[in-house]
Amino acid sequence: MTFHEKCLRVSNDVGATCGDKINLSNTTASDSQDAGISADGNNVVITWWERNQTSNEPAAKISTDNGQTFGPVLKLGTNGTIGEAEEGG
Repeated sequence: MTFHEKCLRVSNDVGATCGDKINLSNTTASDSQDAGISADGNNVVITWWERNQTSNEPAAKISTDNGQTFGPVLKLGTNGTIGEAEEGG
Protein backbone atom coordinates (compact mmCIF):
# COMPACT_ATOMS: atom_id res chain seq x y z
CA MET A 1 0.00 0.00 0.00
CA THR A 2 1.28 3.48 -0.84
CA PHE A 3 0.68 6.26 1.67
CA HIS A 4 0.49 9.94 0.80
CA GLU A 5 2.55 12.51 2.67
CA LYS A 6 2.00 16.25 3.08
CA CYS A 7 4.78 18.31 1.53
CA LEU A 8 5.23 22.05 1.18
CA ARG A 9 7.37 24.45 -0.84
CA VAL A 10 7.65 28.00 0.50
CA SER A 11 8.02 31.18 -1.54
CA ASN A 12 9.08 34.46 0.04
CA ASP A 13 9.03 36.44 -3.23
CA VAL A 14 5.37 36.26 -4.28
CA GLY A 15 5.84 32.94 -6.07
CA ALA A 16 8.76 33.90 -8.33
CA THR A 17 10.85 31.12 -6.74
CA CYS A 18 10.17 28.34 -4.22
CA GLY A 19 12.42 26.73 -1.63
CA ASP A 20 13.14 23.04 -1.29
CA LYS A 21 10.29 20.61 -0.61
CA ILE A 22 9.57 20.14 3.10
CA ASN A 23 7.98 16.82 4.10
CA LEU A 24 5.61 17.87 6.88
CA SER A 25 3.88 14.61 7.76
CA ASN A 26 6.66 12.03 7.15
CA THR A 27 3.89 9.44 7.15
CA THR A 28 4.63 5.73 6.84
CA ALA A 29 1.44 4.17 8.21
CA SER A 30 -1.41 6.39 7.02
CA ASP A 31 -2.58 8.77 4.33
CA SER A 32 -2.22 12.49 5.02
CA GLN A 33 -5.41 14.03 3.64
CA ASP A 34 -7.55 17.17 3.65
CA ALA A 35 -4.76 19.70 4.24
CA GLY A 36 -5.39 23.26 5.34
CA ILE A 37 -3.02 26.20 5.61
CA SER A 38 -3.26 29.47 7.50
CA ALA A 39 -0.75 32.31 7.87
CA ASP A 40 -0.64 35.44 10.03
CA GLY A 41 2.49 37.56 10.23
CA ASN A 42 5.47 35.20 10.56
CA ASN A 43 3.28 32.28 11.68
CA VAL A 44 2.22 29.46 9.34
CA VAL A 45 -0.04 26.61 10.48
CA ILE A 46 -0.56 23.49 8.35
CA THR A 47 -3.29 21.03 9.35
CA TRP A 48 -4.32 17.67 7.90
CA TRP A 49 -5.89 14.34 8.82
CA GLU A 50 -3.89 11.10 9.24
CA ARG A 51 -6.14 8.32 7.95
CA ASN A 52 -5.81 4.56 7.52
CA GLN A 53 -8.12 1.57 7.95
CA THR A 54 -8.24 1.92 11.74
CA SER A 55 -7.39 5.56 12.44
CA ASN A 56 -8.62 9.08 11.62
CA GLU A 57 -6.56 11.66 13.56
CA PRO A 58 -6.09 15.43 13.13
CA ALA A 59 -2.48 16.62 12.86
CA ALA A 60 -0.72 19.97 12.55
CA LYS A 61 2.69 21.60 12.18
CA ILE A 62 3.52 25.20 13.09
CA SER A 63 6.17 27.57 11.81
CA THR A 64 7.04 30.88 13.44
CA ASP A 65 9.60 31.95 10.80
CA ASN A 66 7.54 32.37 7.61
CA GLY A 67 7.56 28.64 6.82
CA GLN A 68 11.33 28.26 6.77
CA THR A 69 11.24 25.65 9.57
CA PHE A 70 8.46 23.77 11.32
CA GLY A 71 8.11 22.27 14.79
CA PRO A 72 7.13 18.64 15.43
CA VAL A 73 3.91 17.05 14.20
CA LEU A 74 1.19 17.77 16.76
CA LYS A 75 -1.72 15.37 17.20
CA LEU A 76 -4.89 15.76 19.23
CA GLY A 77 -5.10 13.02 21.86
CA THR A 78 -8.30 11.16 22.67
CA ASN A 79 -8.30 12.93 26.03
CA GLY A 80 -8.30 16.35 24.34
CA THR A 81 -4.62 17.11 24.89
CA ILE A 82 -2.11 18.01 22.17
CA GLY A 83 1.08 16.00 21.96
CA GLU A 84 3.97 15.33 19.63
CA ALA A 85 3.53 12.44 17.22
CA GLU A 86 5.99 9.57 17.14
CA GLU A 87 8.53 9.77 14.32
CA GLY A 88 7.51 7.90 11.17
CA GLY A 89 3.79 8.44 11.67
